[in-house]
Amino acid sequence: MAANSADSERMAPAPDDQPVADASPALSESVTVTLWLRGSAPSVARERQDRIEARVAAFAEAGVTTEVREWPDTVTDPSTDRQRAAVEAFDRYRAVAGMQGVRLDPFFECRTNPDGSRTIRFPVACLALERDDDLTGLYPCYVDGGHAAIEDGLSAIEDGGAENLR
Repeated sequence: MAANSADSERMAPAPDDQPVADASPALSESVTVTLWLRGSAPSVARERQDRIEARVAAFAEAGVTTEVREWPDTVTDPSTDRQRAAVEAFDRYRAVAGMQGVRLDPFFECRTNPDGSRTIRFPVACLALERDDDLTGLYPCYVDGGHAAIEDGLSAIEDGGAENLR
């Protein structure tokens, strides 16, 4: 049962998820948006991923530079380019978040194994914003003790205030 609550925490949609038609991004032209999606998401999470991806696509149509990438459920010993890219993204996100006092757990789970290797479990979806190659926004996370869900990030992109790591 505890695994279900952790999964629901990682994939629960915000109650005020806005329709795609309302997307009108107010981001600076120098900000890029990367959406990471877990390829092996359960069907209920896949529906949420589809809604999130549609909103990001609407931002792209409105002129925001966007990219959609896929990462695995978990990685222990990265052996493919996709796995290595996911681990590199996680390490970068964790480093920046740590400097900003932002918490990534329980959305990302990282544990050290008895043999010294790490196992990283990735969230169903993650939204990252960059300005001039600096990570300036990340969803989901906990900022100042408050939960910043992906839907919060999507709404903040529309309002121009999505860079929560600055």
